[in-house]
Amino acid sequence: MKNTALISFISISIMSYVDSLSQSIVVIGLNAALQKRFILPPSTNLKPGNVHRAYKCETGVGGKGQDVGVALSCLMSNDKKETTNAKVLLAQFLGKGPEGDQVANILKTQHRLSDTLTIRNNAPLRTCTTIVGADEATELVETSGVVTTEEMKLLQDKIDRLTTKNGKADCICIMGSMPPGCSDTTYSDLTKRLANKDSLVLIDSVIGLDPLLGVLKSIFEGDTKGGGAVLKLNAAELCKLGGVDKLSGETSQVTAEELVASTHGFIKTYEDAIGALDYLCITDGKFPGHVIELPSTSSSDDFKIFQLPAIDLSKDGMLYPIGAGDTVAASTLAAWQYLHHVSDSSDDNFFGVIPPTIGKQLSKKKSEWKGNIMATSFAYGLSCGSASCLQEENSVFTVEDAGKYFDNMARPVLQ
Repeated sequence: MKNTALISFISISIMSYVDSLSQSIVVIGLNAALQKRFILPPSTNLKPGNVHRAYKCETGVGGKGQDVGVALSCLMSNDKKETTNAKVLLAQFLGKGPEGDQVANILKTQHRLSDTLTIRNNAPLRTCTTIVGADEATELVETSGVVTTEEMKLLQDKIDRLTTKNGKADCICIMGSMPPGCSDTTYSDLTKRLANKDSLVLIDSVIGLDPLLGVLKSIFEGDTKGGGAVLKLNAAELCKLGGVDKLSGETSQVTAEELVASTHGFIKTYEDAIGALDYLCITDGKFPGHVIELPSTSSSDDFKIFQLPAIDLSKDGMLYPIGAGDTVAASTLAAWQYLHHVSDSSDDNFFGVIPPTIGKQLSKKKSEWKGNIMATSFAYGLSCGSASCLQEENSVFTVEDAGKYFDNMARPVLQ
């Protein structure tokens, strides 16, 4: 009798968890790191060749996918429900040893992130060190350990077991570089296992882009598509992919002409982009961001470009920009998930990462902006990314700071 009860309890628990996958964000962040922050004394900047003594040292989570998980946990911290752990699943390799143990512990205990899709591989986890000065930060990035074929198979099998029992993921976030041992088709293979025509996919990587776009196009083709995909890039990356030279240099503001030419070049170079992607979301440092709405068919080269106003951080004191771009990716996808589903779910029972209080802000802004879901989502992402620059720890922010920036953001301009 006791065994029967135990089996029933386990079955119910597994079913409860599995049911959540189709409403979860799966973050593919294969290249994790332990992040160390070496903070210099006030009014001091790094001078090569000099001896520097730390004002203080801090340790946390590094890696683009892991930053996304941390940022999503900041949104979930507003939500006191017990099911928050199943809302974000981080597919990652964490090397065995003290560095991997430390990152695993931080992700689970401080940020409430599930380790369901974590593989503890044999290679040591890399360490990334940020030297934080008064006016600038310098990043030192170690090489990653090799992921073996057997370790990749473990991750694939974990994903297959979840999707076989529960269907595909609601949202997928593909972040950054891959560790050695991963093939050029790794992202496309994992996406094929995780996504269906109703999934929302955000890509913040140019690694393996060709095969990934091919897989997405095959998933989304047809008349019954319910999801979509966005590629997040910075302006310099888009120009490079589109074969356009930024005349004023990478750190200068991108011009409207450069945006148009690089988008045309990107579509021409990546033939599967049309059909695979719905939008390009472009960051440009301290300058305005852009949402580029791509045509739905390859027979048209007509696309729309919306400019979002820049957020002024010049009066906010010391800034910590490491991880801000990852925060933009995380919060854009979370907002998109909410706005995509909000017509189908009430604020009280919607399962997504965005809690109802933030959801009301998003719905209000979307209404003011004539239903432009992606512009609203990206604006919220930019607001969260800006808010994360106020905090020393990578990708950590307060929803109050983000909400302040978001509320003050002016309507996007069609260029």
